[in-house]
Amino acid sequence: GLSRRGSRVRAPSTAPLAQSPPLRGLFAFRHGWGYMYRKSGICGAKQEAPMAILDQLSLSLIVLACLTLGLAPFFPEPHIWEKLKMLVAGDLVKPLDIFDLALHAAPFAVLVAKLARMATLD
Repeated sequence: GLSRRGSRVRAPSTAPLAQSPPLRGLFAFRHGWGYMYRKSGICGAKQEAPMAILDQLSLSLIVLACLTLGLAPFFPEPHIWEKLKMLVAGDLVKPLDIFDLALHAAPFAVLVAKLARMATLD
């Protein structure tokens, strides 16, 4: 048929679908995540990708995350302190509370990993 402009409407392509790269999740990476890390220059030949990402994070950014995300909300007491008290008392049984503890403890875990990585590199 003809479109408004008078040109013909093109027929859909008959190329096989196998030639297009498969989609994985929300992103399509032709060679996978490891290829992306190697090509981006984040890691060297001997480094693993997670360690390379840890090396790229600045210590001041991690400390800032610990002080803000790890300790928030600050009043009446830091949330992670409340969750740790619940853990010691045996009251940390709800999945939401366990997830909350993991979320607030994540910046501190990254800080410990960064300091351990810095100690092994020296």
